[in-house]
Amino acid sequence: MNKLLILFIAVIVLGFGTIVIFNSQKQTTISEEATNEERKIEGYSGRVLAGGYSPFLEFNKDDYEKALKSEKIILLDFYANWCPICRAEEPGIFDGFNSLTTDRIIGFRVNFNDSETDEDEKKLAKDFNVPYQHTKIFLRNGQEISRSVDQWSKERFLEEISNYSN
Repeated sequence: MNKLLILFIAVIVLGFGTIVIFNSQKQTTISEEATNEERKIEGYSGRVLAGGYSPFLEFNKDDYEKALKSEKIILLDFYANWCPICRAEEPGIFDGFNSLTTDRIIGFRVNFNDSETDEDEKKLAKDFNVPYQHTKIFLRNGQEISRSVDQWSKERFLEEISNYSN
């Protein structure tokens, strides 16, 4: 009788665990699909990669020029789709933008010497003398105020942002 009871409890626990795991995987898939949807921020045409209050957008010249006129702090993240450092730090930058509660920052992922780089991005990299990918530049009123080539985590991103968001 005790063995039967133990077996019954084990089956229930395993069944419940399987249901919980399946549901959490399903929720992850749904949230990943929502993240990959085309999101737009009012007034900007670029695809939103992350952020709510402060968006992190795929670079396009029109949005960048609008941001320059907005008096917001601008982060230019020079990114290459083949770069292991860029790919490693991307989740931290996304999480950082997603956690911001200020609207004083706008970020752009600028393609740098990869299969997606356009002429406007090449010109921007040249204008700022960007030597290689994973360079991050902060601008205020169109002028560079900071530059980093270090790999960033979410914590480092938030630390850097806090220096300029006041």
